[in-house]
Amino acid sequence: MNILMINLPFSGHTNPTLPLTRELIKRGHSVTYVNAEMFRQKIEETGAEFVPYINFPAEPTDKELKKLCFPAAFDTAMSLERKFDLLIYEMFFYPGFEIARRMGIPCVRQFSQPAWSEETWQSAPAMFKISAFLIDRQMPPKEDARRMGLEKPSLHDGIIGSKPDLNIVYLPKQFQGHRDSFDDSYIFVLPEPSVTKSDLVIPYEKMTRPIVYISLGSIISNRGFCKECIRAFGGKPFSVILNTGKVKPETLGRIPANIYAYPFVPQIEVLSHTDVFLTHCGMNSINEALCFGVPMVAMPFMNDQITNAVRITRLGLGRRVRSFPSSGAELYRTVCEVWEDKGFKERAEKMRRLIKRQPTWDEIISRIEKLTEK
Repeated sequence: MNILMINLPFSGHTNPTLPLTRELIKRGHSVTYVNAEMFRQKIEETGAEFVPYINFPAEPTDKELKKLCFPAAFDTAMSLERKFDLLIYEMFFYPGFEIARRMGIPCVRQFSQPAWSEETWQSAPAMFKISAFLIDRQMPPKEDARRMGLEKPSLHDGIIGSKPDLNIVYLPKQFQGHRDSFDDSYIFVLPEPSVTKSDLVIPYEKMTRPIVYISLGSIISNRGFCKECIRAFGGKPFSVILNTGKVKPETLGRIPANIYAYPFVPQIEVLSHTDVFLTHCGMNSINEALCFGVPMVAMPFMNDQITNAVRITRLGLGRRVRSFPSSGAELYRTVCEVWEDKGFKERAEKMRRLIKRQPTWDEIISRIEKLTEK
């Protein structure tokens, strides 16, 4: 098959799609992947042909990224003068459904977070709906939405109202809320995480158990939060690996010996040594923790993070704490509770074992191939 894959330039939406890209190419299919220049290396490493957005800045500001990515992805895909057999898009770029319709080819949708249905939308927390509304206000601009043929340009209508014949959801089916609202056109699978090469040497052998990993992901960075963690955990009988993100560790003052602060860490490697993970609840981070059976302290901020935190607590995989303003005492107390109550670890290990029973890539790609036989 000659496959066109389209995505938006955000790590949380692009990274989960790379394993499928790699597996399709291993099985002899050709994949042309449309994305922004910043993802060229990651995409080309899968063996796919990378096609950069047209009419898009090489180094966009955050505002340009949000405003221009939808029309750039759409226009680039429609400008390709070649025949494709199948289109694959990630749920956030819901115009992918319309592109496939115009090309007259079947399409497959990938979910980088729990799948959406009318039932999940109705039961979603207010903050989740507010986050979706704010995203709709920023992208795509109304004039571009009309040009793309989107009558109701909203995440709700674009995701719930347009349903391809096959949907691949990158999380364990046990983690999906309202699981019974999804038919067998939804496949739930958690790709095995791949280790990121890093020159950073973290001295795990010097650390005292438990090892606590604290990270708010690649987007959220806050000096006040980092300092609060240092005050709360410094000098305690814990070892803490603190991902400071855009905050430089040297700006945080004196850092106690039991806290190891880095602006970037190889997360897969770190989680393989972690006893408790304090996370912002991005789906990628949760999935990686589940693969290693690591219990969590959930600290969500926006979008799907809110519902992800709800699932963590309902499944008994961890506990939730308040987001900003955060109390260091609450963070420390909750981490202690998750570490000391071995039930959290047992349930996280049970989930890790369940993940092993998920569909194989052979089964998934076989279903993808059948779409072009109709």
